Amino acid sequence: MEYIGNLEKIEKYLPAGWEGKAKELKAYQRVGEIKTAGELLMLNLLHMTAGGSFQGTSSMVRLTGEKSLTKNAVYERILKSSEWLKWLGQGICESSGFMAEKPEWLGEKEVQLVDGSDVSLKGSKKSDWRLHYVFDLFGYSSTKCDVTTIKEGEKLTRYDCFTKSDIVMGDRIYCTIQGIEHLKRSESDFILRFKAKAFTLYDENGKTIDLLPKIRHLGELESTSFDCFYKVNGKLCSVRMCAMKKEAKAAEQAKRKTKEKARRQQKKAATAETLELNEYIILATSLDYDEAKIFELYRARWQIELVFRRLKSIFGFAEVPSKNENSVKAWFYGVLFLAALCEAIQKDSHFSPVHQTTEL
Repeated sequence: MEYIGNLEKIEKYLPAGWEGKAKELKAYQRVGEIKTAGELLMLNLLHMTAGGSFQGTSSMVRLTGEKSLTKNAVYERILKSSEWLKWLGQGICESSGFMAEKPEWLGEKEVQLVDGSDVSLKGSKKSDWRLHYVFDLFGYSSTKCDVTTIKEGEKLTRYDCFTKSDIVMGDRIYCTIQGIEHLKRSESDFILRFKAKAFTLYDENGKTIDLLPKIRHLGELESTSFDCFYKVNGKLCSVRMCAMKKEAKAAEQAKRKTKEKARRQQKKAATAETLELNEYIILATSLDYDEAKIFELYRARWQIELVFRRLKSIFGFAEVPSKNENSVKAWFYGVLFLAALCEAIQKDSHFSPVHQTTEL
């Protein structure tokens, strides 16, 4: 293919043995129009930058004047590339220092990051689709990945893939009583970002707990934890809360975002209590680790999210190609690989978009 010359510009960032791995993982065979791992990789890159369109990729290949692949032929080759692209992305992340290293003290436990991203079709002024995924934070693999309309909310109850060896981690939107109860039924542990007034907290006597008096004593980056309860059908159910005070700059930034969001959505101005809670990171968890370890795990999720944010800002996060789970997974690992590649190139050029932050 004419565009194969571009491969030389990125080959040095690929993990050793990348060509042989394509065969091992059965991403391609030496038949048909795609005869080398390099050609297959460039086909996948075309697919990702063509907005995830199989027909668009087919048309772009024909424009090279050297090969011709039908839409179905592109589809088959992209789907077979899924595990290979996953391996490539993981290799780049590991060699470039983007991967979060699993702490030894976790033992057999696995951390599953639950998240979602809204996607707009070309020309649309609103979100049209929502990508839902569960991602193994230290294993670089997707446990679950699917696409729904924007009407389908982000919630833990949509997933049935959690086990007792999992620690499920999610942002504020997932911290609900229904979500926590769902995880308890699967015997999974959890670390969930607590949203102000997500649900009422009680002490062991059923008396309402006010969070702020229990955490106001904290200095910057100091943390604390305490046990409390929530109610289900009048019954007290235990949950542990961990809190850390942010650095002043991060706290002010969070308050500003809260005020701007209220103005943008034409909602009531945030209360003084809500603004003060923005000075803290508050997590609900079922784990009995000391709070330093809880926050260590929660920070680790940031590395994966930075990859997604970087990709979304540069490429518009592309378009989800379909609602077929296998097709979505191939696309998912493809864009993760592309994001990791971009990060590696930026790092090599001595300009990294990744900045440390205390705003988790």
